[in-house]
Amino acid sequence: MKTAKIVIHTHHISTHFTNGLFPVSSILLTLFLITPKGPFESASFYCAIFGTLGIFPTYFSGIYDWKTRFKGRKTKIFNRKTGFGLLLLLLGIIFVFWRLADSQIMYSVSMGKIVFVAINYALSGLAGYLGYLGGKFI
Repeated sequence: MKTAKIVIHTHHISTHFTNGLFPVSSILLTLFLITPKGPFESASFYCAIFGTLGIFPTYFSGIYDWKTRFKGRKTKIFNRKTGFGLLLLLLGIIFVFWRLADSQIMYSVSMGKIVFVAINYALSGLAGYLGYLGGKFI
């Protein structure tokens, strides 16, 4: 009798977690812009926190998979995933710390608010693009 080897794909699991939270954060932020109900803004922020925290295991498990499964081969797709993954991490950190520093940013009428919202939407777009690139390997 052969025993099956259990393989846990940490990169795939952490990626779906992160890629799901950023679009939800954007949808909630959009609902806040439409309705000005504070709970939507708060929920958006919490989704962004957990999405940003999820980038760390996603990124490092992706590097591990790249080195083990793909022998660390340099390709255009891997280079893009590495670069855009770092950009996603950077923007996620900026977004979260900005909101921590200025809890009223979404209640202001300023250019900062527009940039803040744009960063939120960029996080969703980047997460989607990285998922698209990752889907090319499956």
